[in-house]
Amino acid sequence: MEFGDQFKASWKDSFIVGDSEIDAQHRAFFDEIMAVAQALDRGEGREAVIAFYRVFYGALRVHFRDEEAMLARVAFPDIEEHHAEHQALLASVAAVEGMLLTGEGVDQWRFVVKRLFVALVEHIAGTDMRYKAHLRDFRRKLSPCPERLRRIP
Repeated sequence: MEFGDQFKASWKDSFIVGDSEIDAQHRAFFDEIMAVAQALDRGEGREAVIAFYRVFYGALRVHFRDEEAMLARVAFPDIEEHHAEHQALLASVAAVEGMLLTGEGVDQWRFVVKRLFVALVEHIAGTDMRYKAHLRDFRRKLSPCPERLRRIP
């Protein structure tokens, strides 16, 4: 089994939070991890992983900014806690860079990619799911015509 094979079925619709921009960003993270895993399978080395990491880290910072802005718009009550979790995850991801720059060997690079993948899944499936119901309820309150009434003939 190739290293990239373990990421092929990673995305699940249960990861959808209900905001199209945020969901697209989440999905793109999965696609990028899959792409770097496949690059490692093709024999590409540290340069491919470092390039991926730098794009991933930058995109993660933008994503967290976008997500927190969305949470502010919908008056998510736990936004400060969510922000703190984002900061902790960014610090963890930043700490990985040293491993990439000093590490040698495909096993270490695969470890880094897998660790980033696990952190991403844990964040989406855990932290981000805490606002999913709030986002859904907020949008229902804004809707001029509830879904249940739209179906009345």
